[in-house]
Amino acid sequence: MPVTLEENEKYRRFVSDIAVEMGVFDFDGEQIVWHYTNGPGFLGILQSSTLYATQVASLNDARETKYASDLYRDAVKDLIAGKTDDAEATTFLNRVLEYVKEDPNSPTHGSSKFFVTCFSADEDELTQWDRYGGDNGYAIGFLARGLLREPSSRLYRVVYDRDKQVRAAQKIAEGTLMFFLESIDEERAKDLEKWSRDFFAAWDEWVYKLAPLAKDATWRNENEFRIVHELKVSEFPQVRFAQKKTMMSRYLALDTPSWLKWRSPRLPIAKVLIGHGNHPSFTAVSVRLLLDQMGYVGVPVEMTKCSLRRA
Repeated sequence: MPVTLEENEKYRRFVSDIAVEMGVFDFDGEQIVWHYTNGPGFLGILQSSTLYATQVASLNDARETKYASDLYRDAVKDLIAGKTDDAEATTFLNRVLEYVKEDPNSPTHGSSKFFVTCFSADEDELTQWDRYGGDNGYAIGFLARGLLREPSSRLYRVVYDRDKQVRAAQKIAEGTLMFFLESIDEERAKDLEKWSRDFFAAWDEWVYKLAPLAKDATWRNENEFRIVHELKVSEFPQVRFAQKKTMMSRYLALDTPSWLKWRSPRLPIAKVLIGHGNHPSFTAVSVRLLLDQMGYVGVPVEMTKCSLRRA
């Protein structure tokens, strides 16, 4: 018996509650968040009125979601240690550890349906220019409220607080066991190993949505926001592929936020910064003309005040 729609809805609500507790929605809709990119990326965004979202296992740092996965594995291990007198619980939880075991030849979330677009809360920030812009780079400032696209595709604040992350992982581990046990009926009890696989496949689809939203505190200075987009079946033909240095990655072009479609085909761009280049004043003329051409009349265009770091 597969996971029911009602059960999936329970999993969705559980994950949403955890997200609220973590603080991923703690920001002002009028805040500007910044997407740093190179010249081709800037032109692609402006001329297509879309933002590229990368499949979560294909991010520049393939280990990004390993941090959250490790937190979850540790929480499951702690839960097992407290359930030594419950054979059914420990058997299931040990299976869970097998399901989430890291195997480079068979990545657990290689086919995940979640796609991510990254932003920073910091305007004109040296590390962001250094890492993502470089020479002839750009930073596009977006109104946060314009990136709240729909319930399955919206903007979140990344959480760096270790205590919040650990508490969330503990609750998710406890929820994993609770939802599994309460869903066992006469039919599912006939083959608990099969049901544990079926259950966890459905459960993990929801829980893994939180993985890109937890990062180690050493990355706190990135002050990151992310759109996490859940791929719809109808969008599968729109997935595109790109060769990176270390892998073939997947991305999806996210169109104009749905709340704007009734008014304009534009993205919620509030400001543009021009990074370092040979002729920034000439570039500024072109950028203003491009913005006007695309309908972004009056959007401020400024030059970076940062000195690009050199080795």
